[in-house]
Amino acid sequence: MNAITIQPSRMPIPAAVAKEFEIAPAEWRVLVDQIFPAAKSVEAVMMALAYCRKRNLDIFKKPVHIVPMWSSAKKQMVETVWPGIAEIRTTASRTGEYAGIDAVEFGPMIERSFSGQTGGNKTDTITKKVRFPEYASVVVYRIVAGQKCAYHAKVFWEETYASIGKSEVPNDMWAKRPRGQLDKCVEAAALRKAFPEELGNTYAAEEMEGRTLDGAVIEHAAAPQPPRPPVPPSAKAPAPVETIDAETGEILDQREIVTETGEANDAIVDETLDDNTFFERLEEALAIVSDRAAVEEIWTDFDPLARFEGKPAAEINQSIALAIRKRAEKRIGGSNGKA
Repeated sequence: MNAITIQPSRMPIPAAVAKEFEIAPAEWRVLVDQIFPAAKSVEAVMMALAYCRKRNLDIFKKPVHIVPMWSSAKKQMVETVWPGIAEIRTTASRTGEYAGIDAVEFGPMIERSFSGQTGGNKTDTITKKVRFPEYASVVVYRIVAGQKCAYHAKVFWEETYASIGKSEVPNDMWAKRPRGQLDKCVEAAALRKAFPEELGNTYAAEEMEGRTLDGAVIEHAAAPQPPRPPVPPSAKAPAPVETIDAETGEILDQREIVTETGEANDAIVDETLDDNTFFERLEEALAIVSDRAAVEEIWTDFDPLARFEGKPAAEINQSIALAIRKRAEKRIGGSNGKA
């Protein structure tokens, strides 16, 4: 009988991520190969995990989506994490004050041809004819001081649809399901009106798809990969960054990972721009200290809070760094010195 060969996950799980989020290799494979098959970076999946942990959500029910967006500040595409309409409904429902929603009403149908240039060199011209409702409106209800109150929202299709690249041509989903997509967007808008303290400016993934990020700091944007800091004098040289094989659970040396063609994967071998490397080096440095004074010295040398301050996903990355420090302090326990 021939043995069954299972292909490895397309993105090996870094050991730091597995430890921080308590993710088993098999679970990681489900996340990157089934839940977020279009994700291009470990950082994006890590942000989705952090979002769900903070909101007490089951990530395997896919309450959030990874949405690639153009950043006008960075002049490049970045991966961002936004809640789906299901997560926004969940937030409203958890208040215990959500009192239902009326049927969505659509405006008259409009037919329009869209043309634009797509592709990296903007030489590919595409034309698409789409029939879509002019607008959608809906009313949601909330119990306020014992009274059922109505909150109305109205959203126009042409102000909301997602386009292909930077063109004005609607993407396939908005062209094939113009009512369905607009339905989700108008419901999200109405729920924001009804539950501003819970939802604030929380936009649904369906609303953010095809949008351009403006400004240097984007709360949900995947963090860039800055150079790693120098090793502080008090720390030993760190071991190679570890990655867990998604099938066997074994720890792999990053330098040993190769592509199917047998050539080294430069994106994995090159560790200099990887935030995960920073966390690995911080944890390695803190693992060898025996008192809290040394913890403070290493923390100052690495300065993780300043490193991520004002950058995308700053709160997530700072929280991971603080968790690493807390583990070191817990290990030291009652040792001499205070943090």
